[in-house]
Amino acid sequence: MKDKERLLSLDEPLRFIFSHSALREGWDNPNVFQICTLNETRSTMKKRQEIGRGLRLPVDQTGVRVFDESINKLYVMANESYEDFARALQTEYEEDCGVTFGKVPFTAFVKLTRVVDGVEQPIGKVAAEQLRAALVEQRLIDTDGRIRTAFDPKRADFKLELPEVHRDLAPAVVDLLSAYQIERHIRRDRDERVNRFRKEVALSPEFQALWERIKPRTTYRVEFETETLVRRAVDAIKLMEKVEAPRIRVTAGQIQLERGGVQAKAMQVAEEAPAYVARPLPDILAYLQNETELTRSTLVRILRESGRLGELFRNPQRFLDQVAAILKYELHRLLVDGIKYERLAGKGPEAEWEMVLFKDEELINYFDALQVRKSVYEYVVYDSEVEREFAKKLDEREDIRLFVKLPGWFEIETPIGKYNPDWAILKHDGQALYLVRETKGTRDFLKLRTSEADKVRCGMRHFETLEVPFAVVVSADEV
Repeated sequence: MKDKERLLSLDEPLRFIFSHSALREGWDNPNVFQICTLNETRSTMKKRQEIGRGLRLPVDQTGVRVFDESINKLYVMANESYEDFARALQTEYEEDCGVTFGKVPFTAFVKLTRVVDGVEQPIGKVAAEQLRAALVEQRLIDTDGRIRTAFDPKRADFKLELPEVHRDLAPAVVDLLSAYQIERHIRRDRDERVNRFRKEVALSPEFQALWERIKPRTTYRVEFETETLVRRAVDAIKLMEKVEAPRIRVTAGQIQLERGGVQAKAMQVAEEAPAYVARPLPDILAYLQNETELTRSTLVRILRESGRLGELFRNPQRFLDQVAAILKYELHRLLVDGIKYERLAGKGPEAEWEMVLFKDEELINYFDALQVRKSVYEYVVYDSEVEREFAKKLDEREDIRLFVKLPGWFEIETPIGKYNPDWAILKHDGQALYLVRETKGTRDFLKLRTSEADKVRCGMRHFETLEVPFAVVVSADEV
């Protein structure tokens, strides 16, 4: 029940696409899970059990449960009409599981983040209350958090007015409310079609020129001083959270089966230190070497100079995990800061991305796609309202000759994983400008010290090597 409630809870919204499938097919692949046709002979309970099982099925190659939004898709064929099925399913889950669709909980506003000193931090209750009050005043939600019909970001005259101090959160608020709309989770199968590739646009001189600028591949090298790494790592380990000896907590409670599921009530909590048992220590240097690929001599220096080695004996595994995380973090900082890209020589797939990779895409759902005129595909598939609005404005502007959402195979190598940039754009403002842009919901994105932000920084260095202007933007007005 907990797994089902987690997956159905819109605190962490997932997408569920309802389509045709059969129970007898697809079970040889651990990430393919399908539910048989829901017909009139099955009981309501049986239908819910079938759907619940599907929600719990996706696992990776090792059998570990996967909660990736791109993988967790439940395919169902309902004999009822789409409207009747969606309405009935929504009602059943609201009544039996306590899950409410179309209603944004207050905690979701509290969890919205801002960038503070390079770290994303929740905005807190006070700011959340101010945001919710502004949305209620504009009749976008009611006092209980239910989304009203006035909230329609796709409408041409839609506006979201927030207090001046919170206007930077507007894109995040729009995406938050959109994620709680029932239409984002249950939709018609017949709305899915092939996204046609426009060969006439791809073969035009404008696109050929744009592609010529961005198609070269690169290789990178990294330069940094070991002394710098040691100094940074030592300073960070000195400030890390104190490692305490493990403790055992015993909680006694009472459970009760109610209509909304199993309810638990804590009755008594006790905590104590376990009896000391002498045991051999792990191979500290081997473990950290395996995690970081640093030399043993460098690791010895860092551990000695940090002055924290004594805490290893309190909780060896926790100490090693915390130290390894710090070392990897500081190493990534240096790798990204010291990265240098070089263009690969020659022609062919090893040295450049080839246009032949463009082809008709798989089925797309028009609910998450925007029809455009100035791109190589008929529709742009977007992941957020920021992307949808960005594409819409580019398609309307006269100075934008064409643009393309770069496909998933267009990946730039970085020390921390591959990076897929968002947009390639041809702008003509007296002269042709070939641009690459990354769309994010905050202008402070590059201030973050996260792996995603680091990949974007590496992408920036890649395009600097190709002499193609690159920037992170929130809206098309910044292009």
